Amino acid sequence: MSEVLIPATDSRKYGYIDTSGKFRIAPRFNHAFPFYDGLALVEKKSLLRRGKHLYGYVNPQGKQVIGFKYEQAFSFSGGLAPVVPTGMIGEKWGYINARGSLVIRPRFAEVGGFFEGLARVGDGSSWGYIGEKGKYLIEPVFSSAGDFSGGLAPVRRHHDEKWEYIDREGKQKIAARFDWAESFAEGVARINRGGKWGFVRPDGSFLFPPVLGYSGNFSEGMAAINMERKFDELFHEMRGGKWGYIDDAGRGVIDANYDEAGPFRGGLARVKLYGKWGYIDREGSLVIKPAYEAAGDFQGEVALVWRDDRYFLTDRTGKEIPVAGRLKK
Repeated sequence: MSEVLIPATDSRKYGYIDTSGKFRIAPRFNHAFPFYDGLALVEKKSLLRRGKHLYGYVNPQGKQVIGFKYEQAFSFSGGLAPVVPTGMIGEKWGYINARGSLVIRPRFAEVGGFFEGLARVGDGSSWGYIGEKGKYLIEPVFSSAGDFSGGLAPVRRHHDEKWEYIDREGKQKIAARFDWAESFAEGVARINRGGKWGFVRPDGSFLFPPVLGYSGNFSEGMAAINMERKFDELFHEMRGGKWGYIDDAGRGVIDANYDEAGPFRGGLARVKLYGKWGYIDREGSLVIKPAYEAAGDFQGEVALVWRDDRYFLTDRTGKEIPVAGRLKK
């Protein structure tokens, strides 16, 4: 298993700490993002263009393996990363490989990452999908498009307000009947119909019909759900109700007792109770009592938590580990 490195700041610059809370990559960036495919996206201010930022990539040893030569960039996925090179006339996106070589020339107005060998790309009005050589494998005929997962992707056509699912050949596999649809995760996809959330299987049947006020995605065979969550017009956000969990058979397995709930990571999930965050196990037992103002998902054996204006790392037993510097809240 690769070492866990977490973006952190010493109040001036960003670097990366390890699970002992010590900096393994010295804080020297204006911003730092998580590692994907063995590389992390990092940002610095441009010395030549005031108010502008440039992007590059570092490896886990902190070596700048791809220089700061991009005006926009995303993290790597599927071995490629979307970038906008400096000096371009007009903001056009292309893709680089892990050596920093431009392998798909910049010509797209909007892009996504590569998943299952396909990336969604847009020309400003329509979306399609390209392969790793940059050629369209599914023509840009959609008004909106999501990432492929499990051989399917959610899309919406220009003549239809409903979302459907297509296969890798662009053929419809699940009919257009959803007001919102997301990529598949662990064999099911989160969908919305009539303002209610549910989960659909690849054959179009429901694991859980759209009757939920809100839900999270499946992770480690469980998903957080809220039957009574509603959109608050005053605060312009989803509010109310209690959270519990269902399993991958659609059965309720943890009672709806929590004010907020996150996904399971390494057998633990963060939950909010009486205004504080703690962690539960898969049986719903509190293993780290609610004591934190903010909490992150577990990354390996540790998670980021916030209490008394300080960040800590906590291990799976609730033991707190001081950090070197102030972490991003």
